[in-house]
Amino acid sequence: MKSRLVVLCSAALSLGAVAPAVVAAPDGGVAAVPAGPRLAVKTVVERVQKRYDNTSDFRAQFTQTLTNATFNRKTTSTGEVLLKKPGRMRWDYKTPEAKMYLADGDLLWLYEPEDKQAFKQELKSSQLPSALAFLTGKGKLAQQFDITFADKPSYGTARDYVLMLNPKKPQAQLRSMLFVVDPETFAVRESVLVDGQGNTNDMLFSDVKINSGIGDPTFKWSPPGGVRVIDTAKMNK
Repeated sequence: MKSRLVVLCSAALSLGAVAPAVVAAPDGGVAAVPAGPRLAVKTVVERVQKRYDNTSDFRAQFTQTLTNATFNRKTTSTGEVLLKKPGRMRWDYKTPEAKMYLADGDLLWLYEPEDKQAFKQELKSSQLPSALAFLTGKGKLAQQFDITFADKPSYGTARDYVLMLNPKKPQAQLRSMLFVVDPETFAVRESVLVDGQGNTNDMLFSDVKINSGIGDPTFKWSPPGGVRVIDTAKMNK
């Protein structure tokens, strides 16, 4: 369960900080508007934050690529993600295998239908402190991260703002984050998270819907009959 939660933590951090800022152009692409004068990093961060603050819910398809630093092994997953303030999110993985992560504001669930088992953990004891701040609507990028422009980034284009974010307080599950920001819309095109072991989590979103009115029942879930429920709080006792 610990390794599963580390993956979820990385995904949740990416979603909490990035997903509400990701907005596609009307045709599904990125708005092609000539870039104006380059802005200071503080201004770019403020505009990304404003996009998040104006978002109450978020829905999108996602492609997640995890890279193991030790073996240089990549694993790609796809599915749908939904977020709603305050403090609720749901990740429905479709490939390579079906599974679901769900946070309802109090509990964090991992459901693995193929294995007929579900793990549950109280959110306050989970490994999601920074993510939870964003999910509850209280998180501010500039308060939780030291942010600079990335030095010679290998992501994005010459027009993009590429931000490097380092946690102000050390976190075992997060060494740094990189945001590729569109210079006109201030949407985050791509996020790359690096954990304490150097593993990376690259998140890409598509078919984005902002403030579409996601219903509360989406984040209510009970284990189906015949599913083994494992309370992680009792695993180490």
